[in-house]
Amino acid sequence: ESDKGKVNSFLEERKDLAAAYQWCERCGFHEGVDNHLSVMVATSPPRFLINPRGRHWSRMTPDALLAIDEQGNTIDGDGEALRTGPTIHVAIHQMHPRAKVVLHTHMPYATALTMLEGGRIEPVEQNAIRFHNKIAYDDEYNGLALDDDEGHRNASKLGNKKVIFQANHGVVVDGPNVAEAFDD
Repeated sequence: ESDKGKVNSFLEERKDLAAAYQWCERCGFHEGVDNHLSVMVATSPPRFLINPRGRHWSRMTPDALLAIDEQGNTIDGDGEALRTGPTIHVAIHQMHPRAKVVLHTHMPYATALTMLEGGRIEPVEQNAIRFHNKIAYDDEYNGLALDDDEGHRNASKLGNKKVIFQANHGVVVDGPNVAEAFDD
């Protein structure tokens, strides 16, 4: 079976991921066409579903998603992913087997915390308690994640946590499926 046939068979993952893009847009967790949400699909070699550059999240559909390889090359779909997406996502997917889904956004309030020196979520109320000991913090900002070294550095900072606040950048959440990652 061709690689393209394998990728196209992941309709449920495509539906869930497209829905997450649309809900992130509705919740204001996007910046129009930037940021990325991804799913690692169970193929060998690994393939990843991600958004094409330039498509607004409110218009994301299952068939609009790209399937990319480990280098960020489009294997299936129309367009290309913005380079920073594969750099961050592929490294996290590969270094953390639990991370079938990786959601990276610049949602306004969480991103504001990443811009404060010592900005941390404190477990002082009900919604924050669920993240106790589950958040990593990367206090270094190295600019756009355009090379694999930066992707691997980010992924290593995540460690055994499921959320990472990236200094002056945004938030990454991983999970075993789209629903759980989106909920976090």
